[in-house]
Amino acid sequence: MALVCSASSEDKEGKDSSSGGVVAKEGDVVTVHWACMNEQGEVLESSRTSDEPTTFQVGAGDIVGNQLFEAFDEAVRGLSVGETIGIKADGGEWKEDLLFKVPMDHPEIQRMANRYKSQGGVYEGLIAELSNGGLALVVECTDEVVTLDANSMMAGKTLLFEIELLNVERETAM
Repeated sequence: MALVCSASSEDKEGKDSSSGGVVAKEGDVVTVHWACMNEQGEVLESSRTSDEPTTFQVGAGDIVGNQLFEAFDEAVRGLSVGETIGIKADGGEWKEDLLFKVPMDHPEIQRMANRYKSQGGVYEGLIAELSNGGLALVVECTDEVVTLDANSMMAGKTLLFEIELLNVERETAM
């Protein structure tokens, strides 16, 4: 998945931090509201809906290892309270060679059926962990064949995130 940060209001490089606004920097604890939208701008999920903003320490993205969190972390650096920035999360290309038709009696399908027995076995819509550690979506399931899609769940999709910086907490030296 490729994540691209792009300013949605004001270019971060062009900000004048002498304007009196607190600018988020590494080590600060920031609180943000965010919205996730599809390419048509339809809001899919938002922290405003639940009125539960997200709080995190700037710089934590460097150690968390989650690409989306890393993008949020990078995006707020240099923002002032009240400013908004956008992130584009592009899932990359969907690849047909990661779509597999596997016979129902194949050992991998038998292993999955056993593993997910308490959840109803192998069925359309199941997101299953494969023996190689990868994930696959069960696209179709007949008496003879299971069709698995091992593409990333984001493949072929683009999500847009809008982040508004609500608060910056900074440790003060004593």
